[in-house]
Amino acid sequence: MDTLLNKISDSGLDASAVTGEEAIIFWNHIRQHVATTAIEQAQCLIISSEYRSELKQAQASIDELKAALNLLSLPQDAEVMLEVKESLSERLVDSGDYHGALNEYISASTIAVEHGYIDAYAMAVLGMGNLCDAYGDHNRALRYYQKIDSIDHAISSRSLRLRYKLYMLSCYIELNRAAAANDLIRECEELSILVSDKILTGQILLYQSKLYRMQKKPEEALQTIGNVQYSAGNIHSDWLSNMVRLELAHCLSETGRSHIAQLVLHSADKRIKGHASPILSKKLSDSLSDIYQAQGNFQKALSYQKTGYRIESDLMKNIPITELGASQLRRLSRFELQLKLILSELENKELKETTETQKNTVAQLQQDVFTDPLTNLHNRRWLDVKLKDLLLHDTPFALMVIDIDHFKSINDELSHLVGDKAIVNVSHELSAYFKFRGASCVRFGGEEFLVILEKSTLEQAEMHAENYRERIFQFKWNDILGERGLTVSIGITLHREGENTQRTFYRADKALYRAKANGRNQVCTE
Repeated sequence: MDTLLNKISDSGLDASAVTGEEAIIFWNHIRQHVATTAIEQAQCLIISSEYRSELKQAQASIDELKAALNLLSLPQDAEVMLEVKESLSERLVDSGDYHGALNEYISASTIAVEHGYIDAYAMAVLGMGNLCDAYGDHNRALRYYQKIDSIDHAISSRSLRLRYKLYMLSCYIELNRAAAANDLIRECEELSILVSDKILTGQILLYQSKLYRMQKKPEEALQTIGNVQYSAGNIHSDWLSNMVRLELAHCLSETGRSHIAQLVLHSADKRIKGHASPILSKKLSDSLSDIYQAQGNFQKALSYQKTGYRIESDLMKNIPITELGASQLRRLSRFELQLKLILSELENKELKETTETQKNTVAQLQQDVFTDPLTNLHNRRWLDVKLKDLLLHDTPFALMVIDIDHFKSINDELSHLVGDKAIVNVSHELSAYFKFRGASCVRFGGEEFLVILEKSTLEQAEMHAENYRERIFQFKWNDILGERGLTVSIGITLHREGENTQRTFYRADKALYRAKANGRNQVCTE
């Protein structure tokens, strides 16, 4: 993409100066007169399709994404192809072409497995599960979501991990499995602390409210749904705002305020009709039917019930549920074995590459290549080499994941410059404390750090973590942060013999978000 942008700049054009219809014309011109390769032409179509989507030109947007796919080739364009298929399948679902969406999910899952893109595979399986859920077969949807759960440790995106867990949670609630839902919602709450996404946090509160109603606690449900916060402006926030209105109406009705609930639903009716989502429309009809039934207006309740039934019948006719049956699930089961083999091969490849190239690599190391420029700690590139070395020599180690608490608010309230100063001081204290303790300190990214303690017991690692946490807590932050203090949360685990480092990090990460969920400024072990 950078190459194409440079060509546009060299042509004297400015891609940032156009919007709407002008942007569509602009990118069509770039595709025909500036782009010189197939991948560049595909990128023009992808960007144009985004503008068409914003202008509600749904079919034209879909056509441009399909045209982009025809310009892409495997294996070199696999990553871009998977991104396009993800966007295309979402738009096909929105337009009601569920068969087309399923074909894209199936194709994407195959490409993702063949080329080792775990997150893209999870997204494709998630899409299949969502079709089952829209059909109303929540048990089958759950089986798809559980396919993702089996490779949870290999998913790199925390946001994606939280999303599929929320879909599982929704199924548990629909199936009245309160115990399983209660267990999962706690896990979602812990993970959301690290994800920091208002939409996903709002979904957790939405499902918590539903759980309270299931447990006959309508007042707690009403209080919970009132705590939902989100920023408007995208399709996910529109979905959440409508779902919150429906849930609010149920809570009001169950607390004896059915007339207010009716007003809320009629307000939601106007918004949902504009959204044109059959799934939301069905939920609205069912909600209105419940409210009118509670008021004793059985004629209107029956009318809305019939509307909901018609929408449900249309969904059942259009969603290819038979193609999402046992054969598709067996296909994914075969993929599970293939994915495990891929992960195992990647680990073996790491070991072989280390054996063959480590001597030459170490000789060529340059300080700036393996050092984080802000903190002078090791960086992720160095970490990759270090972990390969530990695996090669079967060296036992403890892994410590450290995260600065409430760091986003420091940046927002005191500026990014102050945030950088805080990071520098936290890292300086980190290297000062662990300098003579046989440890390696890494800036993993942003406000997150790793410490590798070789040949350490869990108790020793926990003691060092607690000492360092107290050192940060007692640090004189006045000169940097004024009256505000600063703390860190720490998660610790031991590497287990035979496991890959990705799984080790995943377990330390879980310990970290438990420390966050328990109130921050503390150490948790896995």
